[in-house]
Amino acid sequence: MTYKNSKNFSLTCSLIQESKFFEAKNLLLKDKNQYLLDDFFFHILGFLEEQIGNNEQAINYYLESIKINSNFNESKFSLGCLHYKLKRLDEAKLIFLNLIQEETKDIRSYYNLALIFFEQNLFDDSIKYLKIASNLYPESYEIYHQLGLVYEKLKKYNEAIKYYITANKFNKKKDSSTLNNLGNIYGYLKDYEKAIFFYNQALKCNGDKSKIYNNLADTYSDIGDLEKTIYCYEQSLLSNPENLITRQRYIFYLLYNFDTNKFYKQQAIKYWEKIEYLSNSLKINKLKNLNQDTQINLGIVSGDFRRHPVGYFLMDILKHLKNDNIKLFAYSDLEREDDYTESLKEKFDIFNNIFSLTDKDCATKIFNDKIDILIDMSGYSNQTRLSLFKQKVSPLQISWAAWLATTGIEEIDYIIGDPIVTPEEHKDFYVEKILQLPNIWCHLSTSDIKQISTGHTPALNNNYITFGSFNNMHKINNKVVEVWSKILFLVPNSKILIKNFQVNNYLYKKRIINEFKKNNILENRLIFEQASTREKLLHSYNNIDIALDTFPYAGGTTSLETAWMCVPLLTLRGENFVSRCGASINSNLNQDHWTANDIEQYIKLAKEYASDYKKLDINRTYLRNNSRKSTIFNSKLFSINFANVLRKIWLDYVNNKKNI
Repeated sequence: MTYKNSKNFSLTCSLIQESKFFEAKNLLLKDKNQYLLDDFFFHILGFLEEQIGNNEQAINYYLESIKINSNFNESKFSLGCLHYKLKRLDEAKLIFLNLIQEETKDIRSYYNLALIFFEQNLFDDSIKYLKIASNLYPESYEIYHQLGLVYEKLKKYNEAIKYYITANKFNKKKDSSTLNNLGNIYGYLKDYEKAIFFYNQALKCNGDKSKIYNNLADTYSDIGDLEKTIYCYEQSLLSNPENLITRQRYIFYLLYNFDTNKFYKQQAIKYWEKIEYLSNSLKINKLKNLNQDTQINLGIVSGDFRRHPVGYFLMDILKHLKNDNIKLFAYSDLEREDDYTESLKEKFDIFNNIFSLTDKDCATKIFNDKIDILIDMSGYSNQTRLSLFKQKVSPLQISWAAWLATTGIEEIDYIIGDPIVTPEEHKDFYVEKILQLPNIWCHLSTSDIKQISTGHTPALNNNYITFGSFNNMHKINNKVVEVWSKILFLVPNSKILIKNFQVNNYLYKKRIINEFKKNNILENRLIFEQASTREKLLHSYNNIDIALDTFPYAGGTTSLETAWMCVPLLTLRGENFVSRCGASINSNLNQDHWTANDIEQYIKLAKEYASDYKKLDINRTYLRNNSRKSTIFNSKLFSINFANVLRKIWLDYVNNKKNI
């Protein structure tokens, strides 16, 4: 008698349906001696061991089944699938190849062979077997979906789209994967309207909504729609609150939001509460016998040692810091370096590339380098290494310049600011202590900028005012457009020049034009310029009369470049670090009268300054005579102040430790 005909078979099937695999296994094992020559009996035992997780025992039972009956293909197929699951791809491949020789219409084996070849990056073979399978079963969602995946991997997007659309015709289970992947492809092709359409269709189906909302958020970010970007990240977190990558991006974009101060610190702290770290086994270096002349080992961690604001901040001050008895260590999390990276390397004593290193290996390197003070210059950007700082890999740790808000990490001791961007009354916004530089929080290097002449106010020749903003698109939110529209309305014939690298993005440009239209400003008042070389970008400042700062996220590097090109900056003093950068720059230029305290004053000042071209030119002449000589661009003075602050906190740290 075979096991299929036994009195326990139906009970075994019931237990399997109820996922009671242990009970089913024990039931079978009681009868094992009766069915030593029953291929199906050992097949079921193999299945049960696999469900329990005893994979090696499952393999033995499948082999025993095949040994009893070399023609029992079901056990062969199950054995192949288990090898595939265990990533024993070559063993699985041999089994499936054998099966299709025995049965030329074995669709499942063709499909699994295609999956194996896909994982081995043998895409032509994968396509070959998928097409055989599709001919045998021309209405298979899974086969066409996999064909789409292969062609997507090959970046043959038109073919991928064709197969994904075919797959969706047979998508009886309403799985969201195909529609989500179509959204991804149209995102690669920068056809954002179609990408958004397919992501929204995917949300109506079954599947991981967190992933789809993430993709939607990234797409809205690409077209500069900040409100929808933040909304989609929030929806993603509702679906999967434990997704730390999503939470990191959410925190990043919150910094651009109007309500940041209400819960930003709380969100940053919450992020780190969800991350568990083993206690750092490295002991902090023994204290040096330190005096005022002792060399300090200063480490800087960043993924932006390149043509980027971080690179521009550092270039001119590093040589001065070296002269101040500071040994400089770079920890670069940069995958692709550029010419600016090469120049920066020469400024450091030791330049380490940590891109391929784990946090553990990084921590060991920093420990072995005996770093005294470690500075983060990445924050929550894509190149973040804040996890290193969470482990307290250095006696003193600082956040500076790249992230203008709290990190939420108590192990970071200080955030560097100045009296305007980080006044003492704002200390509750940070988990770090505020460390104020006397003049300005950062410095723009100018030694590598070619000499570019600055002209008179363009309105003298144009006979109309040209406002301008060269800020990142995420800073030009709907409220900013509303306020700028009021200014354009109040200043007859005026125009606004918007220049950034996103302008060549059709949907971004369309969104901005539509936002101005909603506020009764037609497209003929708008001038768009695409990204250019830095030299051409700086030349473009000569085409604007007044730079309009963004809010609540004010310009940083952009506003410093505005000052270098002697263009007056109208800015709004906000309630946090990112919203007060323009106010700090204006203060250092003796241009406080260009800083508004609220939106009403911002609009009023714009109208007032735009009404008198001669006065505007007098102010521009003042800037031409004074801005480049200001504290903003004095790299030696900035470096002295910076080094003095670092030495003071290090001495305080050492003295406190000695007194414990």
